Amino acid sequence: MSPRTLIPLLACILLALPACSGKTKTSKPKLASTVSGGGAEVATKVIPPPTLQAPTANETLYVAHVVDSATGRPIGGAFCYLVRNIPEPLYLRSPKRADVVYSNRTPLHGQNSVKLNDATADKNGVKIMDGKMKWWLVSGKGFTPKLVEAGPAIAGSKQEVTIRTSISPVATFRVFGPNGDLADNAICTMAPDLNQPEITGKMGARGSSSGNVGMTERADDSGDVWFNRPAGRYRLSFSASNGKYRHYEIFQWDGVRSPKPTRVDLPAKSMAKPW
Repeated sequence: MSPRTLIPLLACILLALPACSGKTKTSKPKLASTVSGGGAEVATKVIPPPTLQAPTANETLYVAHVVDSATGRPIGGAFCYLVRNIPEPLYLRSPKRADVVYSNRTPLHGQNSVKLNDATADKNGVKIMDGKMKWWLVSGKGFTPKLVEAGPAIAGSKQEVTIRTSISPVATFRVFGPNGDLADNAICTMAPDLNQPEITGKMGARGSSSGNVGMTERADDSGDVWFNRPAGRYRLSFSASNGKYRHYEIFQWDGVRSPKPTRVDLPAKSMAKPW
């Protein structure tokens, strides 16, 4: 083949290479096989969870299936904590690190699991497999914190529970300061007027709380804040980022998300707390 023929041929090959060896198409991983990175959601169909190996003689296997109360279908994106102590009310949203044995968000098959062995210990060297009761805490945005008994940490045992819960709808607010500007990083609380966080199981009374457990969020830079709450009657407590200009009101939430956020205007002088 002559050089005159070879050069055009090479040029054609080089031009064709990008079309043949361009970026490889990759499919987006399915939520069923990954930890949910978005908000919590109920699976549209029942997805079988992975098969788990049985615990050995020196292991305890904890398994939690988080499912929707209404449909029984798995919930993905729910925060699950396996804790060694019952959290105090103020820590039901996010338990103290020292109390957490394991934490993860559920994939869409709704199953979380962890194995403990006789060497598992906390930062102080205290063994986790102590024969004592452990608890599963389901929490995160979209859920009323729910605590259930996970079973005692006994070597060679499998402790499996199904946790029935529900995802709440979203209520959105936009906070303005006394001067009419958007109140970035405003301190915002939407707490049930009567209901307390749900705790189930044979755990006895833990005392009462203010009803504000895990109910406070910071507004973003645009003054927007959102809450996952079921329909009901709520106490709103909003203030500027420094705690000034406090606003209080009773808010009846219908559980239907509006296309526009509810406007909240902070007063020039803090209101007296009405409850």
